[in-house]
Amino acid sequence: MSIESELLPAWFMYLLFLPTGFVLLWALWRVNWLALKEQSVLQHVFYSACLALAVLWSIRAGLSSGLGIHFMGLTAATLVMGWPLALLSGAIGLLCVTIIGLESYAGFAVNFMVSVALPVATSYGVLTLVQRKLPANPFVYIFLCGFFNGAIAILAVACTTSLMLGLLQVYSWEAVYEEYFMYLPLMIFPEAFINGMVVAGVMGTFPHLLSSFNVDKYFSDD
Repeated sequence: MSIESELLPAWFMYLLFLPTGFVLLWALWRVNWLALKEQSVLQHVFYSACLALAVLWSIRAGLSSGLGIHFMGLTAATLVMGWPLALLSGAIGLLCVTIIGLESYAGFAVNFMVSVALPVATSYGVLTLVQRKLPANPFVYIFLCGFFNGAIAILAVACTTSLMLGLLQVYSWEAVYEEYFMYLPLMIFPEAFINGMVVAGVMGTFPHLLSSFNVDKYFSDD
Protein backbone atom coordinates (compact mmCIF):
# COMPACT_ATOMS: atom_id res chain seq x y z
CA MET A 1 0.00 0.00 0.00
CA SER A 2 1.15 3.50 -0.80
CA ILE A 3 -0.87 6.54 0.18
CA GLU A 4 0.08 10.15 -0.37
CA SER A 5 -0.05 12.55 2.54
CA GLU A 6 -2.42 14.92 0.72
CA LEU A 7 -5.24 12.42 1.09
CA LEU A 8 -5.22 12.20 4.88
CA PRO A 9 -5.89 14.78 7.62
CA ALA A 10 -2.69 16.34 8.94
CA TRP A 11 -3.56 15.51 12.56
CA PHE A 12 -3.90 11.83 11.70
CA MET A 13 -0.57 11.60 9.87
CA TYR A 14 1.41 13.39 12.55
CA LEU A 15 -0.33 11.48 15.35
CA LEU A 16 0.97 8.23 13.86
CA PHE A 17 4.57 9.38 14.31
CA LEU A 18 4.17 8.58 18.03
CA PRO A 19 3.46 4.84 17.62
CA THR A 20 5.97 4.73 14.76
CA GLY A 21 8.71 6.00 17.04
CA PHE A 22 7.69 3.56 19.76
CA VAL A 23 7.72 0.58 17.38
CA LEU A 24 11.12 1.51 15.96
CA LEU A 25 12.61 1.99 19.43
CA TRP A 26 11.17 -1.36 20.48
CA ALA A 27 12.68 -3.03 17.42
CA LEU A 28 16.06 -1.40 18.09
CA TRP A 29 15.93 -2.64 21.67
CA ARG A 30 15.06 -6.22 20.65
CA VAL A 31 17.68 -6.61 17.91
CA ASN A 32 20.56 -8.93 18.77
CA TRP A 33 23.26 -6.38 18.01
CA LEU A 34 26.07 -8.71 19.05
CA ALA A 35 24.98 -11.31 16.49
CA LEU A 36 24.57 -8.64 13.83
CA LYS A 37 28.05 -7.31 14.58
CA GLU A 38 29.82 -10.67 14.62
CA GLN A 39 27.96 -12.56 11.88
CA SER A 40 28.86 -11.20 8.47
CA VAL A 41 26.24 -13.45 6.86
CA LEU A 42 23.50 -11.81 8.91
CA GLN A 43 24.82 -8.39 7.93
CA HIS A 44 24.67 -9.32 4.25
CA VAL A 45 21.14 -10.67 4.65
CA PHE A 46 20.01 -7.48 6.41
CA TYR A 47 21.58 -5.12 3.88
CA SER A 48 20.25 -7.20 1.00
CA ALA A 49 16.77 -7.13 2.51
CA CYS A 50 16.87 -3.33 2.79
CA LEU A 51 17.86 -3.03 -0.86
CA ALA A 52 15.42 -5.68 -2.07
CA LEU A 53 12.48 -4.08 -0.26
CA ALA A 54 13.35 -0.63 -1.62
CA VAL A 55 13.49 -2.01 -5.17
CA LEU A 56 10.30 -4.06 -4.73
CA TRP A 57 8.39 -1.09 -3.34
CA SER A 58 9.53 1.18 -6.16
CA ILE A 59 7.60 -1.07 -8.57
CA ARG A 60 4.02 -0.03 -8.05
CA ALA A 61 0.70 0.50 -9.75
CA GLY A 62 -1.40 3.61 -9.28
CA LEU A 63 -5.10 3.26 -8.58
CA SER A 64 -7.06 6.29 -7.44
CA SER A 65 -5.42 9.68 -7.10
CA GLY A 66 -2.75 9.46 -4.41
CA LEU A 67 -3.25 5.74 -3.82
CA GLY A 68 -1.06 2.95 -5.13
CA ILE A 69 -0.31 -0.71 -4.52
CA HIS A 70 2.91 -2.67 -4.46
CA PHE A 71 4.08 -6.03 -3.22
CA MET A 72 5.57 -6.11 0.28
CA GLY A 73 7.84 -9.12 0.80
CA LEU A 74 7.85 -8.58 4.57
CA THR A 75 6.62 -12.06 5.46
CA ALA A 76 9.79 -13.56 4.03
CA ALA A 77 11.88 -10.90 5.77
CA THR A 78 10.22 -11.72 9.09
CA LEU A 79 10.81 -15.45 8.72
CA VAL A 80 14.43 -15.00 7.67
CA MET A 81 15.63 -12.28 10.04
CA GLY A 82 13.04 -12.15 12.81
CA TRP A 83 10.57 -9.34 13.43
CA PRO A 84 13.00 -6.72 14.85
CA LEU A 85 15.29 -6.71 11.82
CA ALA A 86 12.29 -7.05 9.50
CA LEU A 87 10.87 -3.84 10.98
CA LEU A 88 14.19 -2.03 10.64
CA SER A 89 14.78 -3.22 7.08
CA GLY A 90 11.23 -2.16 6.21
CA ALA A 91 11.81 1.28 7.74
CA ILE A 92 15.06 1.68 5.78
CA GLY A 93 13.42 0.50 2.57
CA LEU A 94 10.55 2.95 3.09
CA LEU A 95 13.03 5.73 3.80
CA CYS A 96 14.82 4.96 0.54
CA VAL A 97 11.67 5.22 -1.58
CA THR A 98 10.80 8.40 0.33
CA ILE A 99 14.18 9.96 -0.42
CA ILE A 100 13.86 9.28 -4.15
CA GLY A 101 10.45 10.95 -4.15
CA LEU A 102 8.05 8.01 -4.42
CA GLU A 103 6.64 8.71 -0.96
CA SER A 104 6.25 11.89 1.08
CA TYR A 105 8.04 12.51 4.36
CA ALA A 106 4.77 13.56 5.99
CA GLY A 107 3.25 10.22 5.07
CA PHE A 108 6.18 8.16 6.39
CA ALA A 109 4.47 7.22 9.66
CA VAL A 110 1.16 6.11 8.16
CA ASN A 111 2.92 4.11 5.45
CA PHE A 112 5.23 2.54 8.02
CA MET A 113 2.46 1.54 10.41
CA VAL A 114 0.17 0.15 7.72
CA SER A 115 2.64 -1.25 5.17
CA VAL A 116 5.53 -2.32 7.42
CA ALA A 117 4.56 -2.78 11.06
CA LEU A 118 1.19 -4.39 10.33
CA PRO A 119 2.40 -7.09 7.88
CA VAL A 120 5.41 -7.87 10.09
CA ALA A 121 3.15 -8.24 13.14
CA THR A 122 0.67 -10.35 11.18
CA SER A 123 3.43 -12.57 9.80
CA TYR A 124 4.96 -13.07 13.24
CA GLY A 125 1.54 -13.84 14.72
CA VAL A 126 0.73 -16.47 12.09
CA LEU A 127 4.20 -17.99 12.49
CA THR A 128 3.78 -18.22 16.26
CA LEU A 129 0.32 -19.77 15.94
CA VAL A 130 1.47 -22.37 13.40
CA GLN A 131 4.51 -23.38 15.45
CA ARG A 132 2.44 -23.74 18.62
CA LYS A 133 -0.55 -25.59 17.20
CA LEU A 134 0.79 -27.68 14.31
CA PRO A 135 3.50 -30.34 14.03
CA ALA A 136 7.02 -29.32 13.00
CA ASN A 137 6.78 -30.29 9.36
CA PRO A 138 8.80 -28.48 6.66
CA PHE A 139 5.86 -28.53 4.24
CA VAL A 140 3.59 -27.01 6.88
CA TYR A 141 6.21 -24.32 7.41
CA ILE A 142 6.55 -23.54 3.70
CA PHE A 143 2.87 -23.46 2.82
CA LEU A 144 1.41 -21.94 5.99
CA CYS A 145 4.24 -19.75 7.26
CA GLY A 146 5.36 -18.80 3.75
CA PHE A 147 2.59 -18.82 1.14
CA PHE A 148 -0.51 -18.54 3.36
CA ASN A 149 1.19 -16.09 5.71
CA GLY A 150 2.05 -13.75 2.85
CA ALA A 151 -1.58 -13.77 1.71
CA ILE A 152 -2.84 -13.03 5.23
CA ALA A 153 -0.36 -10.17 5.61
CA ILE A 154 -1.45 -8.33 2.48
CA LEU A 155 -5.11 -9.04 3.30
CA ALA A 156 -4.59 -7.33 6.67
CA VAL A 157 -2.98 -4.34 4.95
CA ALA A 158 -5.78 -4.08 2.38
CA CYS A 159 -8.54 -4.29 5.00
CA THR A 160 -6.85 -1.73 7.25
CA THR A 161 -6.27 0.64 4.33
CA SER A 162 -9.89 0.31 3.21
CA LEU A 163 -11.19 1.02 6.72
CA MET A 164 -8.86 3.99 7.08
CA LEU A 165 -9.91 5.53 3.76
CA GLY A 166 -13.58 4.97 4.49
CA LEU A 167 -13.66 6.10 8.12
CA LEU A 168 -11.62 9.22 7.39
CA GLN A 169 -13.96 9.92 4.45
CA VAL A 170 -11.10 10.12 1.98
CA TYR A 171 -13.28 8.16 -0.44
CA SER A 172 -16.81 6.86 -0.23
CA TRP A 173 -17.19 3.21 0.76
CA GLU A 174 -18.33 2.42 -2.77
CA ALA A 175 -15.23 4.06 -4.23
CA VAL A 176 -12.99 2.24 -1.75
CA TYR A 177 -14.45 -1.07 -2.88
CA GLU A 178 -14.48 -0.36 -6.61
CA GLU A 179 -11.11 1.39 -6.88
CA TYR A 180 -9.09 -0.50 -4.27
CA PHE A 181 -10.58 -3.51 -2.51
CA MET A 182 -11.82 -5.27 -5.63
CA TYR A 183 -8.20 -5.52 -6.82
CA LEU A 184 -7.31 -7.54 -3.72
CA PRO A 185 -7.26 -10.94 -5.51
CA LEU A 186 -4.68 -9.53 -7.93
CA MET A 187 -2.44 -8.73 -4.95
CA ILE A 188 -3.00 -11.76 -2.72
CA PHE A 189 -1.78 -14.54 -5.00
CA PRO A 190 1.42 -12.85 -6.24
CA GLU A 191 2.28 -11.73 -2.70
CA ALA A 192 1.79 -15.27 -1.41
CA PHE A 193 3.86 -16.66 -4.28
CA ILE A 194 6.74 -14.21 -3.79
CA ASN A 195 7.05 -14.85 -0.06
CA GLY A 196 6.47 -18.58 -0.34
CA MET A 197 9.08 -19.04 -3.05
CA VAL A 198 11.66 -17.00 -1.14
CA VAL A 199 11.06 -19.08 1.98
CA ALA A 200 11.16 -22.36 0.05
CA GLY A 201 14.31 -21.30 -1.78
CA VAL A 202 16.12 -20.30 1.39
CA MET A 203 15.02 -23.48 3.16
CA GLY A 204 16.23 -25.63 0.30
CA THR A 205 19.64 -23.98 -0.02
CA PHE A 206 20.58 -22.21 3.22
CA PRO A 207 18.08 -23.32 5.90
CA HIS A 208 20.29 -21.97 8.68
CA LEU A 209 19.52 -18.45 7.41
CA LEU A 210 15.88 -18.80 8.49
CA SER A 211 15.85 -17.49 12.04
CA SER A 212 12.39 -18.98 12.60
CA PHE A 213 13.33 -22.44 11.28
CA ASN A 214 15.02 -25.04 13.49
CA VAL A 215 16.70 -27.54 11.16
CA ASP A 216 17.08 -30.22 13.83
CA LYS A 217 13.45 -29.89 14.88
CA TYR A 218 11.89 -29.82 11.43
CA PHE A 219 14.05 -32.55 9.90
CA SER A 220 14.07 -34.83 12.92
CA ASP A 221 13.45 -38.54 12.32
CA ASP A 222 11.16 -38.71 15.34
